Amino acid sequence: MKSFALAFAVLLAAHTSAIAQTRCSSDAYGNNTCRNSDGTTTRASSDAYGNTTYRRSDGTTTRSTSDAYGNTTFRRSDGSTTRAASDAYGNTTYRHSDGSTTRASSDAYGNTTYRNSDGTTKRCSTDAYGNTTCR
Repeated sequence: MKSFALAFAVLLAAHTSAIAQTRCSSDAYGNNTCRNSDGTTTRASSDAYGNTTYRRSDGTTTRSTSDAYGNTTFRRSDGSTTRAASDAYGNTTYRHSDGSTTRASSDAYGNTTYRNSDGTTKRCSTDAYGNTTCR
């Protein structure tokens, strides 16, 4: 769930030009829902093969697939892509098709910091109930 929340938050960050507060939760069926402070809602569901589909309230869709090496590719309905790769320390680098890069790192408390190549930073934390908040 933690790596999913990480990918989910970066996916939301890639779609949002301004850094907005994001809250996420999951249901008993493994479906995840995130809502930004601007009201945008994203719902995620996974199939038996590990592919995940993200549907946003604005009508856009993103599909993610992972390979045997743990690399993940996100393909959005507008044709853009993001490739994610993690190192041995648990840091993840996201390379976007527009040339920008996002680097994610987590601390011992489970907080994750995302640093974008444009200089913006987003910090996310997950509470004991599995709700993730990003600021």
